[in-house]
Amino acid sequence: MRGISPQPTVTCSNHREFDTMNRVTLPIASTATLCFVVLVACSGSDDVPTRPEPLAALPLPAPANTDRFVDSPVCGQCHLVGDTATALHDATGANVSPVLLWRSSMMALAARDPYYLASFAEEAAGGKPGVEALCTRCHSPAGSEERDTVGQHLGFADLTTGDDPASRLARDGVTCTACHQIDPTNLGDEQSFSGGFTIGFGRKIYGPYLDPRTSPMMLIVNYTPTGGAHITKSELCATCHTVIIPTTNGSITEQGTYLEWRSSSFRAMNQQCQTCHVPTIDATGATIMTRAAGSPADLNPRSPIGKHVFVGGNSYVLSLIADGLEWSGAGLSADELAASVARDQLHLTTAAHITIGSITRTGDAVSFPVHVQNLTGHKLPTGYPSRRMWIHLTVTAGGATVFESGGVDATGALVDAAGTVLPAQPHRDTVASSDEVQVWEAAFVDRLGQPTHRTTEAAHYSKDDRILPAGFAPSPTDATRISPVGVIADPTFVPGSDDVTYTLAGIPAGATITATLAFQVLRPELVEAVEASSTPAGSRFVDLARARPDLPVVMAEVSALAP
Repeated sequence: MRGISPQPTVTCSNHREFDTMNRVTLPIASTATLCFVVLVACSGSDDVPTRPEPLAALPLPAPANTDRFVDSPVCGQCHLVGDTATALHDATGANVSPVLLWRSSMMALAARDPYYLASFAEEAAGGKPGVEALCTRCHSPAGSEERDTVGQHLGFADLTTGDDPASRLARDGVTCTACHQIDPTNLGDEQSFSGGFTIGFGRKIYGPYLDPRTSPMMLIVNYTPTGGAHITKSELCATCHTVIIPTTNGSITEQGTYLEWRSSSFRAMNQQCQTCHVPTIDATGATIMTRAAGSPADLNPRSPIGKHVFVGGNSYVLSLIADGLEWSGAGLSADELAASVARDQLHLTTAAHITIGSITRTGDAVSFPVHVQNLTGHKLPTGYPSRRMWIHLTVTAGGATVFESGGVDATGALVDAAGTVLPAQPHRDTVASSDEVQVWEAAFVDRLGQPTHRTTEAAHYSKDDRILPAGFAPSPTDATRISPVGVIADPTFVPGSDDVTYTLAGIPAGATITATLAFQVLRPELVEAVEASSTPAGSRFVDLARARPDLPVVMAEVSALAP
C-alpha cells in the first residue's frame, strides 16, 4: 500500500455517502482500516492469485519547452495568483486563476488517473494496433502531438517513466497550451472526433477576447494571443468527448457526449459545454469580471472569465489520486484535491431532479411513480461507460425499514434486502421487490455476447438506458451511434426524463417513502476485472480502490408519506 496518504475530508453539507450496513449517512471511511483488510486479503493465501507489484510512483512535474508547447507552470507565471491578489478574483473574493483551478481537475490529471493507467496497460497488453496512439491522443494531447511530429506515438512507458519533453508534456494531461492552440478548422466535423484536433506551428494562443493585448505574452513565452470564439464552443470539446473506436465488427461509440449534446435542446438554446463545465459566473450567479492575468498590472478587467474547474462526475477518481498523492506525482496538496472533489460532488447535485408522484393504496399495497428528470445537455450519466445511476428507494415505519431497493454492500455492489449481491439489472419500468433496481447505465458485450469492460473487445451495447437529454432528436448518423438500447417497451422513457413505478405490498399508512438518486463512477466488478488483467498499473489501481470502495454519491432525494 505504498504511497497511500490519508483521505481528504469533504465537508460540503450537500453530499453524503451511503452507510453500506445501516443505510444512514456516514463520514468518509478510515483509509487505514480498509488498508489492513486489503493487506490481509493479499497476504499470500492459496486462494488469492499472485498480482504484480504495484506500478511505481509517477515522476513529478518537470519543465518542458518545445517548438509548440510549454508546461503548465510556465502559464502559471501570469495566470496563477495568490489569494491576496486583486487580479483573477471574482466579486465574492474567490480565486479564479485558470491554472490554480485546472491543476486539480481531471483534465490536468488525465494522464495520472490510476483507472486510466490500469485500463491503458490492459488494452496495450492486448496487442491491438493503434491502442497507444488513440489512448494518449486525448489524455496527453501535447505529448501526443510532439510524437506525431516525428512519426511516432506515446507509449505506456512514456507516461510512467519517460523523461524527454514529450513524456513530461504527456504527464501534464490536457494541458493549457494544447487546448488553447487547437485550430478552429473542422471542429465539429467527423474528422475532428476521437482526438482529431489540429494544432499548428504558429504559436497562436486562442482565447475568447477579440482584441487581446499581445505584447506581454509574446515577450515572456513567445505565444501570440489570438481571438477565437471557438474556444467557448462545444465543438472544441467534441474532439475528445466523442470517441469512436474501430472494432472487428465496424466501430463502437465509447463516448458520445458531444453527439448527445448536439442532439438536444441545449444546442438550440446556445448552452455550450463550457456553460456548465467552465462557468463564467461566481457563486452568486453574477458574471465574473476581473483582470485575466496577474501581470502586467495595467491590464483592464475582462469578461468572460471562465473558471477552469472542469467539473464532472469524477470525484471518486480524484479521491483515489488524493489517497495516492505521493504515488501520483501530481505535485498537489491534499487540500486542493479535496476542494476539487467537493466541486464535482456539488456539480452532481445540479444534474437531475427527482419527484414521487401520486401514491395510491389497495389494501396493504401502495403504488406510485418516481420521476427522474435529466437537467443536463447530454445523457445521464454520460462519458466513459463505467458509470451508473439508480434509485435507492426505502420505506420506513416506526423506526424500521419495511422495504428497500437499491442498497449497497461494503464494496458498493447493489444488494437485495438480505444483502445478496444482485446480478446485472435489465432496464425496468416497474419495481416490486428488493431484488429489482432501476439502474441507468451503458454496458458492453463482446462478439460472443459476454459482458466486457474492454472497449477494444466490445461488439455493441447490450444496454444503454441512460436518461436522454431534453429535446433528444439525433440525426440519422448520430442515431446509429447514440440511440438508447433496451428501452423499447418503456413508454415513460422519453427525452429528458424517465419514470419508474413501484408497487409494494405490506406498506403501513403513514410510512415514509424516500427515493434517492445515487451515482457511482466505477461499478465494483470493474475492480475485479482490472485485477485479473495482472499488470502493475492494475495492481496499483486495485490497491487504491480496495482501500476506498466507490460508495454512491447522492445526486438528489425526495420523501413522501404513504396514505
